[in-house]
Amino acid sequence: MERSSSTQVKDVDNISKLPNDVLLLILSRLSTEEAIRTSVVSKRWEHVWKQLSHLVLDIPRIINSTELRDSLNRVDILITKVINNHRGHLESCVINHFPYHGVTGILNTWIQSVTCVKHTKVLTLTNDFLCRNPTNKIFDIPTNSFSHPSLMSLSLSSYILRSSHTLINCSNLKTLKLVLITAPEVGVFNRVLTSCPSLEVLVLDIVCVDSKSGVPLKIENNTLKVLHVQAMHYIDGIQVSATSLDILIIEDASFGRDGFFLRSPKLQFDRNFWAPGRFVPHMSYNISKEENSIVHEEYMNNIPRPFFRSVAIMAASMSVSVDLRNQTQVERLRQVLRLWTRKMMGLEIIFKDYNDATTTEENSESWHKKFWKDNINKDAFPSARFRVKTVWMNNFNGSEEEFAFASCLIRQGTVVDKMMIKTSSLPARKKLEIEAAVVKLEALQTEDERELTIHCF
Repeated sequence: MERSSSTQVKDVDNISKLPNDVLLLILSRLSTEEAIRTSVVSKRWEHVWKQLSHLVLDIPRIINSTELRDSLNRVDILITKVINNHRGHLESCVINHFPYHGVTGILNTWIQSVTCVKHTKVLTLTNDFLCRNPTNKIFDIPTNSFSHPSLMSLSLSSYILRSSHTLINCSNLKTLKLVLITAPEVGVFNRVLTSCPSLEVLVLDIVCVDSKSGVPLKIENNTLKVLHVQAMHYIDGIQVSATSLDILIIEDASFGRDGFFLRSPKLQFDRNFWAPGRFVPHMSYNISKEENSIVHEEYMNNIPRPFFRSVAIMAASMSVSVDLRNQTQVERLRQVLRLWTRKMMGLEIIFKDYNDATTTEENSESWHKKFWKDNINKDAFPSARFRVKTVWMNNFNGSEEEFAFASCLIRQGTVVDKMMIKTSSLPARKKLEIEAAVVKLEALQTEDERELTIHCF
């Protein structure tokens, strides 16, 4: 029996009636290839993808997932068409290409299009050496390719820099990430860094062919806030002079303690990266009270993944400077420590002076007393799983907040072996007060739990 026309379900496309902003939000959840395919759904969808603010052009993935795997030239034409058909500016663009794209010059064409025409702010380029038709030729990216004023962030992966000319005149860059980058000698990297005076974030995973130059890597930049050294191979040392530096991470280095020099007033820590007999990955973090902090954003969004790959291989340590009376800093400390997935070798904590500008009316006495006296007993800090072998506490003055913080680390079993509290720089009377506080901390352990030792040094 046929349904009457009144009972038939109507084919209504309500999604296409949505405004462009909503449709773009939907497309942003798809891969670039999937977003482009929606152009055939209807006339309404034909041009929506062209307004996307983020493009990921992954050529190896496109070839492996389509019928174009036997026609690299058709893929190149397709990528060019996508870039040219895109409308407006790009917030970010990722291009994963094969080596031959650099040799033929088409890569340079794409770079010019996304920087000079699309005004891309964040550009990521990866040279995929696993190409089915690899080339042994080393290609050069032309001078000034990355000097457009709209380009703020540049990430290069798996390239050989024969000279520094590719990255000269890059005062526009705020972020530079050089991953798996090889140069003939360390002077190439030194000249590159000199050409980027406005950097706030610098990530390095670099190799030098000439391992006997005796020249250290030199980083002199007073705008730099984050320095992340993933690896430095065949480089004799590093000299860092950065007055604004808030985060310094060194995961792997071919140089020893004598090859390391740091001048950074915000990172005044006593611990060093070299434990007796070996180097261990280390992070130093001066937590800022700023509400919008590029430093903390970079840490939470980008640093943990590569850094914790090293942590998974060997124990790592951390130094952190924090004001326990500042709500923003305390929450950031919690977020930072929560990301550690295995036992930390050492945690050095420098308590900031409460008399400075870091304590505001917003972070009043009522807030921090409530947090450290009440909430800390209900919610493990930073988490129930976090463990650290040794905690070092500097500038400990025995305040209610500091005592409550140390107490919760003991009661929760967060500190496994030792808690070390620095008193050697204190006057005699204050030293006695701190030592009395240490006795109270020791009393928090039951007779069956006295595996943790608490010392003054």
